[in-house]
Amino acid sequence: MNPFDANPPDANPPDANPPDVNPPDRWPPGPAAPELADDEVHVWRARLDPPEHAARRYAELLDPEERTRAGRCRLPVERVRFVAAHGALRTVLARYTGRPPADLRLHRSARGRPRLTPAPHPAALDFNLSHSGDLVLIAVTRTGTVGVDLEEVRADLDHRAMAARFLGPAEARLIAGLPSAAGRHAFYARWTWREAYAKAADLPVPRRLGPGVPGPLPITVDLWKLSNLPLANGYCATVAASGSCAPPLRWTLT
Repeated sequence: MNPFDANPPDANPPDANPPDVNPPDRWPPGPAAPELADDEVHVWRARLDPPEHAARRYAELLDPEERTRAGRCRLPVERVRFVAAHGALRTVLARYTGRPPADLRLHRSARGRPRLTPAPHPAALDFNLSHSGDLVLIAVTRTGTVGVDLEEVRADLDHRAMAARFLGPAEARLIAGLPSAAGRHAFYARWTWREAYAKAADLPVPRRLGPGVPGPLPITVDLWKLSNLPLANGYCATVAASGSCAPPLRWTLT
C-alpha cells in the first residue's frame, strides 16, 4: 500500500528516531561479492532513474512474469521504475548467490512476498524490497526473515486523517498535536514501521504494534527488531530483521 506525501519536516517530532552515527549520505558503494554473516542484514539503495543503457540492461534481466507486471503499469515513469527496481533486485541477489541475475528464479507468497526458488535455496537468503519515488531499497539476510519499507513523504497528504485511519488512537493523537511538517514525518515513519514488520512476518499491516505509543527505534515487535534507515529529506524508511541481527549495513548499488 502506498496511500501517501515530499517536503522535508520543519521540526523533529518529540519521538523522532535517534540520529544515526553516519550521516544520511553514508551509503558507500557496495562490494561486488559481499560476505553476509549470520546475524547480519544488508540494505542496498539504488536510484530508479538509471541512464538509458542501464535501464535496457535491467529490462533484459526480468523474467516473463516480471515483464507482464511491468506492462501493467499505467504511466511510463512507473514502468521504468518498476523495471529498474526489479532489475536492481536481481543484480543484488546475483552478488550473493554467484549466479547470473537473469537465471535467478523467484516466486511470490500469497501476499506478494518474493523468494528465491527452489526453496530452500542453497544460499539460504531471505530478502525484501521497497520502492517509492526515485529510490529502491533491498534488504538481504541469512537469519530469519527481513522486511523493508520506503516511503516518499508527500506534502499533499492529510497525514492527520491517515493517522486516525491507519494508526492506533494514542499515536494518532500524538501526530495530531504536532506541527504540520513534524506530524507528517512522524506519520510516515510510523507507517514504515508497520509495513516493514508486516513484510518480514508476511502478515497484514497492523494498526497497532503494541500497547501505547511505541518508539523511538529500534524497537522489537515479536521476533523482529525495527531499525531506522537514514535517508535524505523527503523519505522515511525502516528495516525489520531478526532480533539477533546487528544494526544494518548500508550500501549503494553502482
